[in-house]
Amino acid sequence: MQDTCGDRPLLGTVLVAQGAVDGGILDQALKAREQTGERLGEFLLRLGLICRPELDRAVAQQAGTELQEETGFGSGLRAAIERRHGYRRDFQAVFR
Repeated sequence: MQDTCGDRPLLGTVLVAQGAVDGGILDQALKAREQTGERLGEFLLRLGLICRPELDRAVAQQAGTELQEETGFGSGLRAAIERRHGYRRDFQAVFR
């Protein structure tokens, strides 16, 4: 499988490197996505395999930038979303 498109890493490669999705699951998702024509990130979101903050971070890294995390009141929401999503993903993996 190709890891880059021109000088940018492919989104799936970034997501696997970040630990947001397993390589085997990514391969299955890529095959299934071909039938829908959806963009990979949106497809993975719809299936609940990644959460929006993981996608945002991967797209930023793919573009060669880094997201600045907010601080202050309410800034823990992003971390809470990722933590909740991680629990759900771990729970689903137990029953596969």
